Amino acid sequence: MTKKLDYEYCKAAPMLEWMGNKWALVVLLKVSENEPVRFNELYRTIPAISEKVLSQVLRQLYTDGILDRQLYPDVPPRVEYSVSDFGKTLLPHVKALINWGRENFDQIMSNRQKNQN
Repeated sequence: MTKKLDYEYCKAAPMLEWMGNKWALVVLLKVSENEPVRFNELYRTIPAISEKVLSQVLRQLYTDGILDRQLYPDVPPRVEYSVSDFGKTLLPHVKALINWGRENFDQIMSNRQKNQN
């Protein structure tokens, strides 16, 4: 039996799941920088990600409405991804987290060094 997802315990859980995914926010940022972008173009911009994982992340962000997916009936078929209007409301918050990380990078590294023992 499949467990039903119940987010009554925390309405922020879906967003926290994206943040907990190693690649979701990276993919979102790369799409926003290059939109519209095709799968292979995106795959080349993120060297450490596998095709399978990129496909899964794109599917999840599309399912949740963060990305738009446009299928063109060319031969072979062409698919392009872009950030949805809904996803654009998330970008300023992601960028704020990135800025915080950059501003505090030295302190974080210092703390890690100091507390490694």
